[in-house]
Amino acid sequence: MAIEQFELYGEAAIRVQNEELEFTLVPAWGSNLLSLRVLGKDLELLRFPESQELYKADPFMYGMPILFPPNRIADGNFEFNGKKYSFNINDPAEHNHTHGLLFDAPWKLLRAEDEGNRIVVKTFIHSDEHEEIMAQFPHPFTVHMEYILEKSTLTIEATIRNRDTIPFPWGLGYHTTFNYPFSASGDLALCQFALNADKQWVLDERFLPTGELVDIPYLEQLRQGKSLVGHALDDAFQTAKTGVNEAVLTDLNSSIRVVYSADEQFKHWVIYNHDSKQGYLCPEPYTWITNAPNLQLPEELTGFRVLQPGEQVKTTTRIRIEEVV
Repeated sequence: MAIEQFELYGEAAIRVQNEELEFTLVPAWGSNLLSLRVLGKDLELLRFPESQELYKADPFMYGMPILFPPNRIADGNFEFNGKKYSFNINDPAEHNHTHGLLFDAPWKLLRAEDEGNRIVVKTFIHSDEHEEIMAQFPHPFTVHMEYILEKSTLTIEATIRNRDTIPFPWGLGYHTTFNYPFSASGDLALCQFALNADKQWVLDERFLPTGELVDIPYLEQLRQGKSLVGHALDDAFQTAKTGVNEAVLTDLNSSIRVVYSADEQFKHWVIYNHDSKQGYLCPEPYTWITNAPNLQLPEELTGFRVLQPGEQVKTTTRIRIEEVV
């Protein structure tokens, strides 16, 4: 077990290691988990930036950015309880806001402790300490992130607390960007991806859900494990109502399987790999679907949820590493 604080590209970072895994976290960069390494194979699972400039140019595509709320909001606007919200347009090509308020905000390290059989790192952010957040989402709230490393599993817990006197809507997701294959020299033909999903959201030309859910044409393949050779993805799926809520990345090049699981609050997954040829795959668990506040659909379908004054909610996701024999 080891905990090390060091400087990465001019920012304070923390590196945590047990006998199997090592992760690196940069609190000031949105509490981004930038690196997750399998030590026995010297294998970096996450897409890691080679410089600060590369990271700043495209922060969503490295590590595991925290999305609050996840994905797009059409024209950056929605209404709730008679209140109008206006988010910055950071996707000018499609005139959307995308990926929320926390991914580029500086967080603080609360603690990093060896608890015997596990290591716990905790970060936090108070919205009312950040003018940019309050200008778009004028509610005092606190988010605590807890990263728990135990054997070959990393557990990620997010706790959101409403410190306001009025309710607000909330949605959470992670833009987790895995190297895929896990090794740059790996053959994509020796990799498979599986997701336990039921339906697929129809998206318009702005990548916003139309409100229609359709059958997945390759459903059984997707559930059992599918090759993504030549299969470009930027698609949104509804989590299956039965069975485990997980995405599974298997790479026979390195004999490693990553099981990425989420609790029942994560009702949707967005899967993104650009054109399938860039060497990465992003399985993104979301508590609400893209543009949920603007969809005229039942909340139990979209995942739209509200946090009352003084209330808090906790979500849990896990990344478990298995060896493929």
